[in-house]
Amino acid sequence: MDTLVLSSNTKKIAITRDGEETGVLKFDPSDVIFAEKFYNLIAEFQAKAKEYEPKAMALDGNTATDANGLPVNFGERIALLRDVCEYIRARIDHLFGIGTSQAAFGDVYDTDLIVQFLDGLKPFFQKTRAAKIEKYTTEASAKRNKHK
Repeated sequence: MDTLVLSSNTKKIAITRDGEETGVLKFDPSDVIFAEKFYNLIAEFQAKAKEYEPKAMALDGNTATDANGLPVNFGERIALLRDVCEYIRARIDHLFGIGTSQAAFGDVYDTDLIVQFLDGLKPFFQKTRAAKIEKYTTEASAKRNKHK
Protein backbone atom coordinates (compact mmCIF):
# COMPACT_ATOMS: atom_id res chain seq x y z
CA MET A 1 0.00 0.00 0.00
CA ASP A 2 1.23 3.48 -0.83
CA THR A 3 1.42 6.09 1.90
CA LEU A 4 0.73 9.77 1.74
CA VAL A 5 2.75 11.64 4.35
CA LEU A 6 1.67 15.17 5.21
CA SER A 7 3.57 17.69 7.31
CA SER A 8 1.84 20.69 8.78
CA ASN A 9 3.43 23.84 10.08
CA THR A 10 2.06 23.33 13.60
CA LYS A 11 3.96 25.32 16.21
CA LYS A 12 4.26 24.22 19.81
CA ILE A 13 5.11 27.13 22.05
CA ALA A 14 5.65 26.99 25.78
CA ILE A 15 3.55 29.54 27.66
CA THR A 16 5.71 31.00 30.40
CA ARG A 17 4.41 33.42 32.99
CA ASP A 18 6.82 35.01 35.45
CA GLY A 19 9.51 32.44 34.64
CA GLU A 20 7.31 29.38 35.11
CA GLU A 21 5.98 27.24 32.27
CA THR A 22 2.19 27.18 32.57
CA GLY A 23 1.16 25.40 29.39
CA VAL A 24 1.80 24.71 25.73
CA LEU A 25 0.14 26.50 22.85
CA LYS A 26 -0.34 24.58 19.59
CA PHE A 27 -1.44 26.21 16.35
CA ASP A 28 -0.66 26.28 12.65
CA PRO A 29 0.11 29.83 11.48
CA SER A 30 0.01 28.70 7.84
CA ASP A 31 -3.66 27.70 8.18
CA VAL A 32 -5.38 30.56 6.38
CA ILE A 33 -8.64 30.20 8.32
CA PHE A 34 -6.82 30.11 11.67
CA ALA A 35 -4.69 33.14 10.71
CA GLU A 36 -7.86 35.00 9.72
CA LYS A 37 -9.45 34.15 13.08
CA PHE A 38 -6.31 35.30 14.91
CA TYR A 39 -6.31 38.68 13.16
CA ASN A 40 -10.06 38.98 13.82
CA LEU A 41 -9.31 38.36 17.51
CA ILE A 42 -6.85 41.26 17.49
CA ALA A 43 -9.46 43.46 15.79
CA GLU A 44 -12.06 42.43 18.39
CA PHE A 45 -9.68 43.33 21.21
CA GLN A 46 -8.97 46.73 19.61
CA ALA A 47 -12.72 47.33 19.16
CA LYS A 48 -13.38 46.43 22.80
CA ALA A 49 -10.62 48.80 23.88
CA LYS A 50 -12.16 51.62 21.81
CA GLU A 51 -15.57 50.82 23.27
CA TYR A 52 -14.02 50.90 26.74
CA GLU A 53 -12.24 54.25 26.29
CA PRO A 54 -15.18 56.70 26.38
CA LYS A 55 -16.78 54.80 29.26
CA ALA A 56 -13.51 54.91 31.20
CA MET A 57 -13.08 58.62 30.47
CA ALA A 58 -16.60 59.30 31.73
CA LEU A 59 -15.88 57.36 34.90
CA ASP A 60 -12.53 59.14 35.33
CA GLY A 61 -14.37 62.45 35.09
CA ASN A 62 -15.96 61.78 38.46
CA THR A 63 -13.17 62.53 40.93
CA ALA A 64 -15.27 62.17 44.09
CA THR A 65 -13.83 59.75 46.65
CA ASP A 66 -15.31 57.69 49.41
CA ALA A 67 -14.28 57.56 53.08
CA ASN A 68 -11.33 55.32 52.16
CA GLY A 69 -10.02 57.73 49.55
CA LEU A 70 -11.08 55.48 46.66
CA PRO A 71 -13.08 56.81 43.72
CA VAL A 72 -16.81 56.48 44.42
CA ASN A 73 -17.20 54.71 41.09
CA PHE A 74 -14.28 52.34 41.68
CA GLY A 75 -16.55 49.31 41.33
CA GLU A 76 -17.81 50.51 37.94
CA ARG A 77 -14.24 51.07 36.72
CA ILE A 78 -13.19 47.58 37.76
CA ALA A 79 -16.34 46.03 36.25
CA LEU A 80 -15.60 47.70 32.93
CA LEU A 81 -12.04 46.34 32.80
CA ARG A 82 -13.22 42.92 33.90
CA ASP A 83 -15.78 42.89 31.08
CA VAL A 84 -13.07 43.54 28.48
CA CYS A 85 -10.78 40.88 29.97
CA GLU A 86 -13.52 38.25 30.28
CA TYR A 87 -14.63 38.83 26.70
CA ILE A 88 -11.14 38.52 25.21
CA ARG A 89 -10.18 35.57 27.42
CA ALA A 90 -13.29 33.74 26.16
CA ARG A 91 -12.36 34.57 22.56
CA ILE A 92 -8.77 33.34 23.12
CA ASP A 93 -10.12 30.07 24.55
CA HIS A 94 -12.50 29.75 21.60
CA LEU A 95 -9.61 30.10 19.14
CA PHE A 96 -6.78 28.25 20.90
CA GLY A 97 -8.75 25.85 23.07
CA ILE A 98 -10.41 25.92 26.46
CA GLY A 99 -7.91 26.57 29.23
CA THR A 100 -5.52 28.63 27.11
CA SER A 101 -6.36 31.86 28.93
CA GLN A 102 -5.93 30.21 32.30
CA ALA A 103 -2.55 28.82 31.24
CA ALA A 104 -1.44 32.18 29.88
CA PHE A 105 -2.88 34.56 32.47
CA GLY A 106 -3.75 32.44 35.49
CA ASP A 107 -6.29 34.20 37.66
CA VAL A 108 -5.01 37.61 36.58
CA TYR A 109 -7.36 39.80 34.54
CA ASP A 110 -5.04 42.40 33.01
CA THR A 111 -5.32 43.96 29.57
CA ASP A 112 -1.52 44.42 29.46
CA LEU A 113 -1.04 40.64 29.69
CA ILE A 114 -3.54 40.15 26.86
CA VAL A 115 -1.60 42.62 24.71
CA GLN A 116 1.66 40.75 25.51
CA PHE A 117 0.02 37.46 24.51
CA LEU A 118 -1.32 38.75 21.19
CA ASP A 119 1.84 40.70 20.34
CA GLY A 120 3.95 37.64 21.16
CA LEU A 121 2.07 35.55 18.60
CA LYS A 122 1.98 38.08 15.76
CA PRO A 123 5.51 37.31 14.50
CA PHE A 124 4.61 33.65 13.88
CA PHE A 125 1.78 34.68 11.59
CA GLN A 126 3.71 37.51 9.94
CA LYS A 127 6.70 35.26 9.18
CA THR A 128 4.51 32.50 7.76
CA ARG A 129 2.45 34.90 5.64
CA ALA A 130 5.63 36.56 4.31
CA ALA A 131 7.05 33.15 3.34
CA LYS A 132 3.81 32.24 1.54
CA ILE A 133 3.81 35.52 -0.38
CA GLU A 134 7.50 35.22 -1.23
CA LYS A 135 6.83 31.87 -2.87
CA TYR A 136 4.69 33.67 -5.45
CA THR A 137 6.81 36.79 -5.85
CA THR A 138 10.25 35.30 -6.49
CA GLU A 139 12.10 35.59 -9.77
CA ALA A 140 11.24 31.98 -10.67
CA SER A 141 7.54 32.55 -10.20
CA ALA A 142 7.78 35.72 -12.29
CA LYS A 143 9.34 33.68 -15.10
CA ARG A 144 6.59 31.05 -14.82
CA ASN A 145 3.93 33.73 -15.07
CA LYS A 146 5.68 35.29 -18.06
CA HIS A 147 5.37 32.04 -20.07
CA LYS A 148 1.65 31.64 -19.45
